[in-house]
Amino acid sequence: MEKVVFDLYSSEYQHNPYPTLEYFREHDPIHPFYVYLGDIKANAWLITRYQDVLALFNHKYVTKDVINNLNEEEKKEWKYGSNIELIFNNMLFKDPPDHSRLRTLVHKVFTPKMISELKNRIEQISIELIEKMKDKKNVDLLDDYAYPLPVTVISEMMGIPKEDRNKFRVWSKMITDISNNAEEVQKFESSIQEFMQYLEETIEKRKKVPSDDIISGLVIVEENGEMLSHNELLSMLLLLIVAGHETTVNLIGNGMLALLQHRDQLEKLRENPEYIKTAIEELLRFTNPVEFATERYAREDFIFHGNEIKKGDFLFLGLAAANRDPLQFANPNELDITRHPNKHLAFGHGIHACLGAPLARLEGQVAFQHLLEHFPNISLDVDDKEIIWRRSEIFRGLEALPIHW
Repeated sequence: MEKVVFDLYSSEYQHNPYPTLEYFREHDPIHPFYVYLGDIKANAWLITRYQDVLALFNHKYVTKDVINNLNEEEKKEWKYGSNIELIFNNMLFKDPPDHSRLRTLVHKVFTPKMISELKNRIEQISIELIEKMKDKKNVDLLDDYAYPLPVTVISEMMGIPKEDRNKFRVWSKMITDISNNAEEVQKFESSIQEFMQYLEETIEKRKKVPSDDIISGLVIVEENGEMLSHNELLSMLLLLIVAGHETTVNLIGNGMLALLQHRDQLEKLRENPEYIKTAIEELLRFTNPVEFATERYAREDFIFHGNEIKKGDFLFLGLAAANRDPLQFANPNELDITRHPNKHLAFGHGIHACLGAPLARLEGQVAFQHLLEHFPNISLDVDDKEIIWRRSEIFRGLEALPIHW
């Protein structure tokens, strides 16, 4: 059997990771490899089986604490460099009790009730975007719809002016895409400084003139006398802005591509709109807007299925691999919008599960209902082989999705 190499950065893998992930899931489900923090080679493990990913989400020797896991040389070499203390100082990259404190504070502002009340506004934004699209014969679905829909929603929730919203796309892309050369790292440094300066100025405005938005809420929120520190507030806002749109952009883009490649499922959903909820869950499972869970490390040395995991080793929990595991899902490589049950891991699992999952689901439901209703002849404008995927270590998303009707 030909040896398969796990190369996260190769164009072949980026275009279609599933054959590689399937190979490792079947033959080497806990696969050792290396990641590079600048010029430093670090030990890492690729985890591809559903039950193993699930187990490590909750393992007592696995930590999310980026700041305290890396040594000073590793921090310096990694592309995040001096910005690590800001970028990773939020609930997504903390362990209890810090995680519990931060999540409790954010949950007081970013509430389920708030999300449920957004449906009418999401539908209104969606229709406005679709009406603009109708004036054209072909569009890039990402530019004209998949990106502006969630960005408008999260920006309005946070009180971000309309003229500033396109900046988030540039900043977010620099943070989440792979940067492994000096020029890219320099651009990243510049972008993150601009992003942080923007957030600093916005926070100061809210302190002087509070408003009815998430930023104002996070500035004043407290629990048992505890408030967010300045760095925690900056980091949390960055997380909410990036995570508040990236997953939905990829869900809409990847999901529409999958439906266009499986016309029978597209027509089934168009003819049976009552399937929308199970369809969204299946598109999350099948297209994996988030390919890998965010950074995790070994807190201590431990043995996992006979493998010696060393303290500090990176753990790449493969959500895309787990979501195609035949031991968990029947016919996992088939798209079935009626699949039920569907216990996918697209939003993670456990205490670090995505806080914004209900919002992403709601936006996805509105998006696909409206797109299929208003564009009955929607079709791809390019061949499958011409589709370009973003180079990201975490997210799986398209650079563009040219369509016509």
